[in-house]
Amino acid sequence: MVWRQASDLREIREGDDLRFGTTVSTPVEIEVHKKGIQIRAGALSRQWESTDISYVLTQEIPNARPKQWSLHIDSRNDGLIEILRSFNELHILKMAEAIAVSCDAKLAEHTGRRVREDEHGMSVITQLTEVGDRWDEPVELDSLRFSFKKDSNGYTVKLPTEMEDGALANVLWSSLAALVLGFMITLATIQTANLWVAASWSLGLLLLNLIAWARLEGPTGSLENRHRLTLTKHTITIGAKLYGIIPKTVGQWRVTDLLDLDCNDKGEATFLLKERRVKLRLLRPEAIYLVASFGRAMRDLGLAPEASSEEE
Repeated sequence: MVWRQASDLREIREGDDLRFGTTVSTPVEIEVHKKGIQIRAGALSRQWESTDISYVLTQEIPNARPKQWSLHIDSRNDGLIEILRSFNELHILKMAEAIAVSCDAKLAEHTGRRVREDEHGMSVITQLTEVGDRWDEPVELDSLRFSFKKDSNGYTVKLPTEMEDGALANVLWSSLAALVLGFMITLATIQTANLWVAASWSLGLLLLNLIAWARLEGPTGSLENRHRLTLTKHTITIGAKLYGIIPKTVGQWRVTDLLDLDCNDKGEATFLLKERRVKLRLLRPEAIYLVASFGRAMRDLGLAPEASSEEE
């Protein structure tokens, strides 16, 4: 693994002042081009030819706080090897896609997105047009908790999506700590057991805690559920409920900005809209149905032709 942490400590004294410096991570340079990739980290240097790389994979490091993500390549000589680890998810995803595109390799993201070698650069509309036979037709199940509703403008669907368990647990535990801390501050500073005063401190800290988590997890969507999708001939609009209560608009994009749509075995459906990935957490059969139904809805709106197998 090229990425590593260093433990050296530098001491600098200026008069009576003492300063310490440390290197958290070795500076890494990664060059991606049609011939392959080259990685330089300090005195270390490795390179792989494009023909040697068949698969690019990203993973979320389990039980890591703060969160970390890793980038792997599957090469002919080395097998599956981790080449980079980062605290920035978007950086890992961008680099993985750049390598996959340059090397004509398969791509598998931890978000659930899967890209074959010949699908790089294709939007969903292009996929439905050129490789439409790879999109399954929706099969409704008796246990399905949602359905697509059509009106004069397009399609709308309300989804029973869930918040991420780990993020929700962090919010619950920190909220409980905020309530207890507010009550303790009341007793320590005001020295009164007045319930109204204690409640004001506790509720104030609870509110600050919820606002802080909303800003911290906002870009990830981990604390959003009950999503609502609206598809027209021109736009895709995604809304959600923050903490399951507060309505918010995740965003609105042009239909041509939908670059990919896929789901994984955990029931997470991922919309890639420009550089934004919107992850929807459902049951696995529901996620499969959502992806297939979205493709069917786009065909029904005339955004893409019927699959070739259907035309025959």
